[in-house]
Formats: sequence, C-alpha cells, structure tokens
Amino acid sequence: MLEKPAAAIPPAFRKAPGDVSPETLTKVREFLVALAGIAGGLKIYPPEHASIAAARVDAWAKLQTILETQWELELTVEETSFQFAGETVYAETNLLKSLPYLMFKDGLRTLSFKRELTEPEFLDLLGILRQVVLLPPEEGDIVALLWERDFEHISYLDSDDYLEAKIGAVERRSWDRPVDPAELAKGRIDLRPEDVAEIVRHSLETATVGTKDASKEAAVSAADAAALARNEAGFLESAFGAERSIPAETSFLDIFSELLGLEDRPAALASMLQFADKHHQELLQRDDFVHAGLLLARLDGLRSQCSEDSPIKVQDLERLSYRIKDAVSLAALKDDVLRGRVDDAAAFFAYLQRIGPRAVPLAAELFEEMEDGIFRSEAFVFLESVGRRSLDALAGLARDTMPFLSKGVVNLLGRTKDRKAVPYLARFKDSRIKAVRLEAVKALLEVGDDLALKIVKSFETDPDPEVREAARRGAEPGRVT
Repeated sequence: MLEKPAAAIPPAFRKAPGDVSPETLTKVREFLVALAGIAGGLKIYPPEHASIAAARVDAWAKLQTILETQWELELTVEETSFQFAGETVYAETNLLKSLPYLMFKDGLRTLSFKRELTEPEFLDLLGILRQVVLLPPEEGDIVALLWERDFEHISYLDSDDYLEAKIGAVERRSWDRPVDPAELAKGRIDLRPEDVAEIVRHSLETATVGTKDASKEAAVSAADAAALARNEAGFLESAFGAERSIPAETSFLDIFSELLGLEDRPAALASMLQFADKHHQELLQRDDFVHAGLLLARLDGLRSQCSEDSPIKVQDLERLSYRIKDAVSLAALKDDVLRGRVDDAAAFFAYLQRIGPRAVPLAAELFEEMEDGIFRSEAFVFLESVGRRSLDALAGLARDTMPFLSKGVVNLLGRTKDRKAVPYLARFKDSRIKAVRLEAVKALLEVGDDLALKIVKSFETDPDPEVREAARRGAEPGRVT
C-alpha cells in the first residue's frame, strides 16, 4: 500500500511528544468511546436508526473539535487499545467487542484523520465499519476496504508498511538464484514430475470422453453451462457470499418475522406468537441480547406495518410485546452483568431500550455499581436518552446514596444547556455529597442564563470552601462559561 504524501504541518501545529494537553487527550478518548459505541450499535441497528444517527452526529462533532487544534489526529492501533501522542487513550480487552482488535487483527497499525477531513468521508468510514462488524471475524478485512475506498483525508499504515516505515524491520533481499541469459532464449519450461503426471492423467480422461457418442443435446447443455460460468458465476458467488456473512440467528428472525407478517389464520398466528415468547426466553438464557433485542424490534415493527384491516392481529402483537417485556426479570439481568456474563455492553443497553421505562432504574444502578469503563459509557448514553425524553425522569434517578450516579445525572442535566433543567439543578444545593454540589455549580454555569447564575450565587454560602470558591469564580461579572 502506498500512502498519498501528507501535507506539510504548519509550524504552529508542530508539537513534540508529551506536548499534547490533558484536555486534548480527554477529547480524543471521548471521540474513540463514541466511535466504539457506533461500531457496537451497527451490529444491531441499521445506519438510519435514531440512536445511530444521534451517535454519528455526536462523534463527528467530537472529531471536528479535536481537528480544530490538531493538524492531524494520528492513532496508533495496538491489539486492544488506541494510543495518541504516546498515551493510551482507549482500551478494550474483550476481543468480541474491541474496536482496536477489529482493526489490529487485519493488520492496521496506524489510523490518521487529517484536518481537511469532510463529513462525507467520515460517514464513508462508518459505512466500512458496518461492513466489517456484520461479518464473521475471519472474513472481515478493514484494510482491504480502506484501500478500495482510497480516502483523501484519512490515511493508514498496515502491518507491512508500519514495519518498514516505523521500525525498519522489513529487509529487502535480492533474488538469490542467478539467471543465465542464454537459458532465457531457449523458450523451454521444465515441469515437475507431478505436473507431468497430471497432464498425462488429464489427457487420458479427455481421450476417453472423446470416444463416447455425445449427443447434440449434451453439447448444447455443456455450452449453456459454460455460458453460466462466464456470465453468472460471479454474481452467484457474491450473492451466496453475502448471504453466508449474515449470522444464522439473524436470518432466522428475518424469515420468522416475514412469515408472521403474512400469517392471518388465528390458530396459526397464536402458535407463532407463543413460539416467539418461548424463543425470547431462550435467547435470554444464552445472554444473546443482540438477537433478543432484534426479536423485540421485529415485533414492534410488525405492529406498525399491519394494516388497519387487521386490528385483531395488531392487538395480539401488542399484547405479546407487553407480556414479553413485563416478564423480563431485571434482577436476573443485573445478576448476569455483575457476574461478567454480558460481553457486549452496547447490545445490552440497546435491549434495555426495547424493554422501556421499567428498565431505567436498572441502568442507573449499573452506572453506579459497575467499574468497567466501556460499560459505564454505554450506561451513560442510555441515561442521556432518558434525559432527552424527560428531564424529570432523569433528575428523579439521583440520590445521595448513589453519589457516582448523582454526579452523572447533574452532568447530563448541564449538558442539555436547557433552562428547563435549572429547577432540577437547584435541588442539588442541599446534596450531602460535595462532588455533586461542585458538579451542580458547573452544570448551572453550562446553562448560563440569569436564573442559573442567580442560583450559582446561592452556592457561595456552601459549607465547603471549594464549592464556595467555584461558585464565586463562576458568578464573576463578564465570566465566559
């Protein structure tokens, strides 16, 4: 692979190793968490799904922010981590959900985003990620797809290029077998004994077939077969190859939902709905949250697709959907997570989204209790979606007995920058947790309207001097937040 020559970096953007600020490292880490979340979500949802669309916009905004101060974002791809400026900025050791491993196993060693990167190029990169995550690990090849796309402002090094360019480990050796020019003029090819034997065997078979009385119909059939091989073999190979890349369970659910959509006989419909209920339970027993969520999505989709001419079928589908979701044991789900049986956090929280509002307290508890960074990140995204639907529901999750969750809720309320969040933030003035009160001051400054700043001044009487100082500095006239 040959890289396009990179544009010269202006002096103002040239930085020695170690000169990158902690704030920049944090921004790069947040971008990679968002990118990994998109890769996980694309295993479950199509690109046009609302959650994927929102995550895509968020990731692009984070990347733009980085490239405003960095001439180029060059990531080193390790087996289970990404490095930037010599620092590990993202790590995931679970190979089933590790974005670094997805790239590393195919030979990718560096991935760079140049300052002139356009949004269409970024979206094309996400399209390549989707192709790779939907394939079995042994079939996907992200390096080949990047090479085919030939990005203008995204560059990379694969394993061979990396060894040669970075550590000089590739040794170019000359052809050690001397060539006699006189031999080249003879036009002679010496075959190995096994090749000669194969030619003789093929000649004998051809002679035997030639002695048979082949009919005209057989000749026509052979010609048709040759035409198929020439004109259609490639199409058939690609079609079957694409079909084999889809997991068997996904194909089964697709076919089942199609049949369920076509079925109108009451007895047969009841039997299929009963099967769907039982199959959902089996998927949960296998901790297969990808396909358990996909099954619920198919049922919800069928309800909206059924015509008004089938009100009974719509009611049956609705009752089944509610029955399945109400029967899910949230305590059992929590136990699975705490015992380490859930490998794909993105799929798990996408499944909780399908369960609905009753799953929100479980997500809050896991956000508080889990120490895994990726799992907490996915829980944070889940809680953020709760806030988009209802600030009241989000604020109601906070309590002093769960300090980490309370701080996260305050952070999310502030990130909305919505003046409607101010009354909820004002409640945290009486929190017993100092970190929560500090976060409340920051969140109110994020909102920044007159009422928010007025409440910030009330924190100047806080019993803790650090909180008082943060409120005093935040309430200074002319302060830019």
